[in-house]
Amino acid sequence: MSSKYNIYFSREEYNKLMQIKEIQETATERVEKMTKQLKLKSNLAENTKNTDMLYWVGMMNNFKNQAEEIIFNELIYV
Repeated sequence: MSSKYNIYFSREEYNKLMQIKEIQETATERVEKMTKQLKLKSNLAENTKNTDMLYWVGMMNNFKNQAEEIIFNELIYV
């Protein structure tokens, strides 16, 4: 009886892990997509990367953080 319980428990854990993996993949895809959308809306020029790299990196980090906050609230913190 003990071995049957262990197999069932392992399947239960596996299913939970697969669900968590799916949520993580979905969140990552949506964060990347939203980051690109925020960049386009801001009209951040690509040549800014060459002229003022620190500003460009700061803006990209800002876009990513905004996207993560929105997506995590929608998918994870529900």
